[in-house]
Amino acid sequence: MLFLHFLLPVNYCYLPHSLPLTIVFTYRYFLHRWPQLCILAIPTDDNEGDCNNKIKAGEKDGESTKHHRRRPIGCVVCKIDYDDNEYDMPLDEVAAAASTSTAAANEGNNNNNNSSSSYSGYIGMLAVEKSHRRSGVGTSLVQHAIQRMKQMGCQSIRLETEVSNKGAINLYENRFGFIREELLKKYYLNWGDAYRLRLWLDE
Repeated sequence: MLFLHFLLPVNYCYLPHSLPLTIVFTYRYFLHRWPQLCILAIPTDDNEGDCNNKIKAGEKDGESTKHHRRRPIGCVVCKIDYDDNEYDMPLDEVAAAASTSTAAANEGNNNNNNSSSSYSGYIGMLAVEKSHRRSGVGTSLVQHAIQRMKQMGCQSIRLETEVSNKGAINLYENRFGFIREELLKKYYLNWGDAYRLRLWLDE
């Protein structure tokens, strides 16, 4: 799978190597359950300096051979949970939310669905190849992810990032308006502390 070929050798940009989850298990789970929230950045023309030409939704193997000849340069991996208890959204609601997201995108309508349930998006990983950092790729990936989770009915989006990861903190807090909710002591496998950040979405 194109996503896994990218994830294995990638040098993480905004999330640390100490991420307290197994890569293969975690991201295969994200990819199979939330393919619409797993986004690859792939150059679509020869001008790789234009970040607007780099964002391409992940596709199944065999689709768009032209784009698969180009090596991915970044990705963001997300999912949606129940807001109160952080359990995953049930599969039937996943399909309904995906359908709502597609319809909203086709109609240019970004309003949330009218479900009475409360959902929270979760950004599990943001990664950009070292040679393409500081060119807007990470920002564009997060923007796409936030838009999709908002279309699927999320009231907020959360994530964890290492306290020492100043680049990630600057991106999420200063660019997107995430706020710190909690300090998680010794959260990572290297015993590093983490901040839990949350972005509240407009109704």
